[in-house]
Amino acid sequence: MAATATVSTRAQVNKRRDTTSTRTLISSVALNRRRGKITYRIVLTLVIVLFTLVFIGPLYFLFTDGLKSTQEAIATPPTLYPHNVYPSNYTQAWNRLDVGRMLWNSVYYAAGALAFQLVFDVTAAYSLSKLRPVLGNVVLFLMLATLMIPATVLVVPQYVTIVNLPLVHWNLVGSPEAIWLPSVANAFNIFLLKRFFDSIPADYIDAAAVDGASPLMILWRIVLPMSRPIIGVVSIFATVAVW
Repeated sequence: MAATATVSTRAQVNKRRDTTSTRTLISSVALNRRRGKITYRIVLTLVIVLFTLVFIGPLYFLFTDGLKSTQEAIATPPTLYPHNVYPSNYTQAWNRLDVGRMLWNSVYYAAGALAFQLVFDVTAAYSLSKLRPVLGNVVLFLMLATLMIPATVLVVPQYVTIVNLPLVHWNLVGSPEAIWLPSVANAFNIFLLKRFFDSIPADYIDAAAVDGASPLMILWRIVLPMSRPIIGVVSIFATVAVW
């Protein structure tokens, strides 16, 4: 009985230490009171509304400026809402600038570059992480070394390469491949993918190999389903970069 009481006392002491060691702006005692709950909810609501307005504000002015006349849109200080609404501004802009074609080009070129980059970068990261080829670390080091080269330095070499593609001597200027191919091998994305693949337990890979799965099947059935978060991150980086 004494031992049980001692253990219970120690548990209560440890619980009190954990409670007192956690410091917050509002104590749990004040938060449990009715006045504390109301104050907390009011402050939380105001903070959320404030941050929402900060992020939505530029989009609101961007949309409302399109409904204003030219004089009102460039007026200083700007008006909070259009005094005279001109919905035809959006119709004219859509027809004159061919916005639909621009949006389709953005989707087409970005989707193509993303597809090529995912295929090549995922397979490269998988081979460096799980297949471990000879001199794989040297290849990874050389790829990471390219990150120290400024992007502006690569503009002319990339253009010369696109004008006269080595070995086949194709001129890709004016074709979507001129945008897709230079963005295929991205050292930063390969490094991110490799680091994530390294965190996947080798037991899954070994178990699949014992069952007779090929490296490609292991990549498709095991590695990729577990790598959805990092693939989403890489997809965002790739789309923004090519756009």
